Amino acid sequence: MMSCCFLVLLLACGLVRAQDQRGLPARVDKLEKESQDRVQSRVAFSAALFETTDWTTLGPLEEDKTLDFKKVVTNVGNAYNPETGIFTAPVKGVYYFQLTGVVGSTGELNAGVKKNGQNMFAIYHKAGTQASASNSMTLELERGDRVFAQLWAGKTMADQSRLSTFSGFLVFPM
Repeated sequence: MMSCCFLVLLLACGLVRAQDQRGLPARVDKLEKESQDRVQSRVAFSAALFETTDWTTLGPLEEDKTLDFKKVVTNVGNAYNPETGIFTAPVKGVYYFQLTGVVGSTGELNAGVKKNGQNMFAIYHKAGTQASASNSMTLELERGDRVFAQLWAGKTMADQSRLSTFSGFLVFPM
């Protein structure tokens, strides 16, 4: 009698284990996808306009110029391209961006942040050289949306590797 109960118990355990193993690949796939989503949602960048510590001024220029912030301090997720100055959203979500600029030799700074070419926010200062302006905004982006800063025609921006900066990060994916 006891050996019969033992066999029934052993058979039941075997069936439960077999059933668990059939669901195991689906659970592993789900955990791998969740892990990949967490890695993709790690997005943050911060860069200064120039790498040199010498006072350097950009502009005035005859037309608007996309700013390619060269001194990359942080680029988690590699969504910011220092060659083009363009941030490309790797995932759909809400992002936070900040632009800070120091007025250059013209004594007037006017620059803006654009999303897919559309003005989102701007910075402006007219108070002589070495004054600064800063602004920020949260933006809802789709995967592939492009965000960049532009110096507007006739204006100047100065830097010495840490004063004029462009930064952004993913607040949360959607």
